[in-house]
Amino acid sequence: MRDTDFFRRWMTATAAAVEREADRLTELDSPIGDADHGSNLMRGFTAVRAALEAEPPQTPGAVLQLAGRTLISTVGGASGPLYGTLLRRTGKELGEAAEVSDEAVRQALYAGVGAVAQLGGAAPGDKTMLDALVPGGGGARHLVPGRRGRGGERRAGDGADAGPQGPCQLPGRTEHRPPGPGGDLVGPAAGRAGGGGRMTAAAAVVGIVLVSHSAAVAESVAALAAGLAAGGAVAPIAAAGGTADGGLGTNADRVVAAAREVDRGAGVVLLVDLGSSVLTVKALLVEGELPEGARLVDAPFLEGAVSAVVAASTGAPPLDAVAAAATEAYDYRKS
Repeated sequence: MRDTDFFRRWMTATAAAVEREADRLTELDSPIGDADHGSNLMRGFTAVRAALEAEPPQTPGAVLQLAGRTLISTVGGASGPLYGTLLRRTGKELGEAAEVSDEAVRQALYAGVGAVAQLGGAAPGDKTMLDALVPGGGGARHLVPGRRGRGGERRAGDGADAGPQGPCQLPGRTEHRPPGPGGDLVGPAAGRAGGGGRMTAAAAVVGIVLVSHSAAVAESVAALAAGLAAGGAVAPIAAAGGTADGGLGTNADRVVAAAREVDRGAGVVLLVDLGSSVLTVKALLVEGELPEGARLVDAPFLEGAVSAVVAASTGAPPLDAVAAAATEAYDYRKS
């Protein structure tokens, strides 16, 4: 049986290993990535260690959920939502038991890997983290994500990749089955809507959240969209950009706070720029952290934001109409 202390030691040992190997992981990330894998992981697991010391969880499941939540909130890159989802879902599956058997851990990890597959839309063999998570050749020893680099598909013999190397810092051996296939409010939702009718403070209005790696970019696009929708009341729009320390990346807590800020009962449209912004929002949706009716919309960040805000500010249209307006911005031609 495994108790709470075992899982705390596991996370602490992982944090120490990541710190020790951070420079090497960053070096491996340089040829095909952003050269930040090691530093991102070190920031995240350092925060995990601090969180476990600040509010010691009382059950194995709570240890993993706290660790996962912390990673999603502090790792600016894609590793945050991937590792975070794996640990959070595993922790949820373990429940509130004070001790858990090895079999319970295996089953919980199976659920965690399934959540990662759902989040990334990948399957074994796609050269993603799942190829390190799913057992092969006698068992999956390491819980580590791989990644596709900007240069295209990885091939055998292409050399070491930082993603698969990172999970090697998670001590222990696990065998399981493979899985099956906040921001600032820019405009109030009150007063007269421009062009399409009236929108009152009590109206159920679609809110818009802009999630970017950069706080300045998210805030500027939000201000632009609100300005172009002027002529009446502007639908609630919030910017959720950058990390908690002001750096480039995505912060889950900011996204959740922004979504709650703009939620007026008609749903929330989330527009993202790229990479970890997409995965962070997907992870929050998978885990049910966002308001009911929240939706990640595939649309160009700037043009989609303008279209969504203009549509949402006109006569309190339904969520589907606002989402469609944002998506249709892909059809804008500039030549």
